[in-house]
Amino acid sequence: MIRVSPTSLVLILVCASAGFTLLCWLWSELQRARRESAARRNTLRCPLCFFEFHTDPPAPLLPCPRCGAPTAHEKSVPKTR
Repeated sequence: MIRVSPTSLVLILVCASAGFTLLCWLWSELQRARRESAARRNTLRCPLCFFEFHTDPPAPLLPCPRCGAPTAHEKSVPKTR
C-alpha cells in the first residue's frame, strides 16, 4: 500500500482539478476559433463604407448592400485579435 500524507493528497487533487479545467478551457477555445473562422469565411467588408455583410454562397464580386460599391472576396474581414 502506498502511504500518502493528507497534504500531498490534497495537492494531487488540486493539481488534477486544475489540469482538467485547463484542458476543458483549451478545448472550448479551439472550438470557438473554428466557429469564428467558419463564420468569417463568408463575411465581407465594404472598402468605402466599412459595412460588414455575410454572403451565402460566396460570389466573386458583390455590391455592398449599403452603398452599392463592388466588394471582392479578397478584401474580406481580417482577423481582429
